Amino acid sequence: MSANQNLTTALAVLQDQLEALKSLSDANEFMVTALKEQGDVLRAMEAEPAREMLRQQARAQFSLDHGVSPDAAVLNILEQSLGKGLGAEIIPFPGTSVGKAD
Repeated sequence: MSANQNLTTALAVLQDQLEALKSLSDANEFMVTALKEQGDVLRAMEAEPAREMLRQQARAQFSLDHGVSPDAAVLNILEQSLGKGLGAEIIPFPGTSVGKAD
């Protein structure tokens, strides 16, 4: 493999990682905004209804069909992190495992 091919491959991997990082940042921004704007309401709710409300808002924002800012990767991150029965989970960087927050 030539040096040019190696560089092209490395840049493609870096691009993929940057896109994944942007998706994680966008999901984080969504959650921070939701907590900032709706924190009192969310704290007053039971866990599952609060997660369902956030999932609905995430779908309204990021759904490919009818979202305000369609983004399948961000929606997937939020759907996973707001899934049923999950505790305080750390959203993993692609290729890593999920760990529970202490």
